[in-house]
Amino acid sequence: MIDIGALFSQSLQLVWRRKFLWLLGLLMGVNGLVFSLLRPFLRAAIPPEWLSLYAWMEKLQSGSFQLPALNLTTAELWRYILLGSVGLFVYVVLFWVIVTVAEGALIGAAIEESAARPSRLAHSIRLGLGYLPRFAAIDAAVFLPIFLLALLMMAVALADTLFLAYLTLETEATATTAVTIYVVGWLCVLGLGCCIPPLTLVLIWYRTLAFRDAALLGHGVREAMRHTRQVIRQHFGELLALAVLLYGLSYVLGWLFSLLTLPVLALTAVPLAAGSSSLAGILAAGLNLLVSLLVALLKGVVHAFTAVAWTLAYRELSRHP
Repeated sequence: MIDIGALFSQSLQLVWRRKFLWLLGLLMGVNGLVFSLLRPFLRAAIPPEWLSLYAWMEKLQSGSFQLPALNLTTAELWRYILLGSVGLFVYVVLFWVIVTVAEGALIGAAIEESAARPSRLAHSIRLGLGYLPRFAAIDAAVFLPIFLLALLMMAVALADTLFLAYLTLETEATATTAVTIYVVGWLCVLGLGCCIPPLTLVLIWYRTLAFRDAALLGHGVREAMRHTRQVIRQHFGELLALAVLLYGLSYVLGWLFSLLTLPVLALTAVPLAAGSSSLAGILAAGLNLLVSLLVALLKGVVHAFTAVAWTLAYRELSRHP
């Protein structure tokens, strides 16, 4: 039986003693960090009316809503779509590598500390890079059901659309029949889509534990996934309670830290709307930048604490089948 109080105390002490773990935790939230840092500059660059739902509704009601003329040829449009798709793919892969290596480094540092070996940033990152191939294979295997479920949703939506088009163009189906087929098809798509969030949460939990199994016990991908299932069956109650506590704590603290930005956003809304060409706009953007960095660092500490706590907990449970 895990002593959760002792586990949290040990994790806090480790995170406080090795402050380079804060940087690794910051890298685990790099996606939110990027958008937080870009927000004040995007807010200064984007016209305020573009961010106002009321302004868009007024345009629609007045009938003056017009899309900007792009003056693009078909070849140019496809080129921009291709470049955008490639850029998005590269960003997603880079984001995944940074987050996964950072998590591996946190796991490695916790393992070193629990074995009474002082951890260092460079060594922890090397450990994280060493775990990367196994972590990539675990990710691919764990999230395969989500990929297949998304493909099934697309297949159902496509089949519903094609069947509806066939009935409309090739037969004399009534409007009631067509509407019924359309509604039933999209209700199936919606039902499948509702399965994705809870399934994703369960798989993220399993992935978190499988990463620790591979790193702590040196297991290969198949053995790590098999042994992780055994540990979950043997300690389901403890792991579930720990998941509720750690994920709940991360969510609540992340939400509270985000509230820190609200007073700053309210105070700097007018200067940011005036643009970054004025001194007030530059100071407002700088203040937003500092607050965003502070909030990201606080969230990074929470990420580091959570990763360390999971590692120490799994190390303890895997010793006691």
